[in-house]
Amino acid sequence: MTTALPQPDKARILLVDDVRANRLAMRRLLARVDADIVEAASGEEALSACLEHPFALILLDVQMPGMDGFEVAELLSGQGDLSDTPVIFVTANHTDDLDHLQGYRLGAVDYLVKPINETVLLAKIRAFLDLYRARGEMQRLLRQVELYNDRLQEEVRERKRAEARALHQAHHDPLTDLPNRARFYQALEQALATARATVALIYIDLDGFKAVNDTYGHAAGDALLCAVAGRLRRAFREDDIVARLGGDEFAVLMTGIDEAHRSVPERQAKAVVQALAQPFRLPLDGATVQVGIGASAGVAYGFAAGSSADTLMAAGDHAMYRAKHEGKGRVCVAPAGDTPASAS
Repeated sequence: MTTALPQPDKARILLVDDVRANRLAMRRLLARVDADIVEAASGEEALSACLEHPFALILLDVQMPGMDGFEVAELLSGQGDLSDTPVIFVTANHTDDLDHLQGYRLGAVDYLVKPINETVLLAKIRAFLDLYRARGEMQRLLRQVELYNDRLQEEVRERKRAEARALHQAHHDPLTDLPNRARFYQALEQALATARATVALIYIDLDGFKAVNDTYGHAAGDALLCAVAGRLRRAFREDDIVARLGGDEFAVLMTGIDEAHRSVPERQAKAVVQALAQPFRLPLDGATVQVGIGASAGVAYGFAAGSSADTLMAAGDHAMYRAKHEGKGRVCVAPAGDTPASAS
């Protein structure tokens, strides 16, 4: 949707002369041009009017008591935007070239001597009005372009935000906001392809989650999964990737495990199992319920050579199920080279 800019105000001409009769005569003449006429009887009034309104043209009497036309023009020339306003000096006396040069130096565009040829004056005024309107239209169009560019930039930013949201949603679990299975698998493949040290995968499955879900309902089950996700995030390093694979299954990817720290993933998995065994307080229908669950975990190690994401996922999964079969609430480590065939 295009927002139209307001049309510029009607052009104004400032008529500066200390003699009222001269102003009346000039006003009658200027009635033939399409512009609003503003009168000033002194240099001070002229400066005040210029501060209140923009003018397309200033007709400035040179000889005035107090502040004369030259002083007015000099002050206007140092006032930023006002210095661009064209000034035509009007005088009743014949002037020499030095006066003309002074006027031009102060920003005058013309120098007229009374009696003024009305046809010539009107032609000059209309030409300046045309230039003023053309400049105003150009500025209006430039502002229109700026507004359009601003809207375009905002649309681009919003599109990028939408793409980022869509990409995030495609790679993250909508409930816990953890990376989902697809994102975790992608990260695991990348870690194995670029690994210079051991990669560890911790496969976690909750014990007793179904009982909580059946007893208190899906809202409590969702709240519990979010609480579990929070504990898992806090338990691991910022660089570790904690993901929800689906249902009540979670996984953690730890990279850069050298020989000196080979036991860290197993110790971390045991600490997490203990942390998840602590009671959870869940909001439910305006109240709070306390529930208890457990977790079983399997740890599998991968190396830069000879490991694949599928093999490592399967090894961690089988190690986790072995932990369940051995009594739950514990951690099992997959033997080196463990595969679905060898673990069955």
